[in-house]
Amino acid sequence: MYWFLFFGSVFCLIVMIWHFHSVDKKRLTRARRKQHDLHVSTPATFDDEADRQDKINRANSGNITAQLALGADLELVDQNGAIKWYLKAAEKNSQQAFYALVRLYDDNYDDPEASEKSKYWAARLGDSTGKQSSTFILGKLYLEGVGCEKDIELGLKTITTLALNEHLEAQLFLAQWYQRQQEGHPEGFYWMLRAAYQDDPKAMVTVSSCYYHGIGVKKDIYRAIYWTERGGELKSPESQYRSAQYNQKVSSSHNAVAYIWAYLSVANGHEEAHSLKNDLEASLPLENLLTIQNVARKLHVLMDEKPVKKHSVIRLLNKFYVRENYLPTEDISDECAMYTS
Repeated sequence: MYWFLFFGSVFCLIVMIWHFHSVDKKRLTRARRKQHDLHVSTPATFDDEADRQDKINRANSGNITAQLALGADLELVDQNGAIKWYLKAAEKNSQQAFYALVRLYDDNYDDPEASEKSKYWAARLGDSTGKQSSTFILGKLYLEGVGCEKDIELGLKTITTLALNEHLEAQLFLAQWYQRQQEGHPEGFYWMLRAAYQDDPKAMVTVSSCYYHGIGVKKDIYRAIYWTERGGELKSPESQYRSAQYNQKVSSSHNAVAYIWAYLSVANGHEEAHSLKNDLEASLPLENLLTIQNVARKLHVLMDEKPVKKHSVIRLLNKFYVRENYLPTEDISDECAMYTS
């Protein structure tokens, strides 16, 4: 009985000691937390504000890292504020800023021009990575003033840089641009000629037409014939048809060549070439017609099997049917230089 009372008293004493120790520990923790709030939290808030002000000062001084950081800080709370800082970083050609502006303008429903601005910054981003298709789009956006201020000089400069690097689409665009400014504009012809040298059949047809009619360049029937026949070698039915038209009636030898091109054009599906072929057939001496038809058939088979070597058909026709002709030098700068100031 006494042992029971003794152990019971000891147990109660231990419980009381543990309880008071826990209470004291909680009081001490609260006191320390209060002291921490008084002496630590307030200075920390001050430090954050000071850091932010320092960041703003550096950003206003042109620090790209600070500008990007401020933009990121504001994205969720002030989209327009974020755009402001990203625009400043974009002025320094920051790809990160370009990307952020594409995102923010994509999600901006308050700005009626947001979609156009997103397209502009996407083009800037692609251009900064050397993507030619983006550079081409960027040049057109400058010309049209889409998503940016209209700047014709910068737009033409951007696209011209591409065109000088043999970007076919840029060359064709410039040719059409100058043609719209003035029919027969020499610059328009120059860029179309550059495109023709890149073996673009449509450009070849246009260049040949310019030479034939004297649009933007002095008339030259032999250069006109060359460019249609060069397109004809590439199996362009329209070029083959024009070759027949331009060769017709220049000389008897040219008439024979005209029939061959008309034959090839018909064989490649050009509807209008049928009547021209029939007219040429009726005009050729009967004793020569069978031979000319045989040459036309063999050429068709040859060209249908595989692509022919550049100038091979033209040289063959010049050899079979002696005629005055023109062949350009391999260096395009020689001919193109004639049309630049």
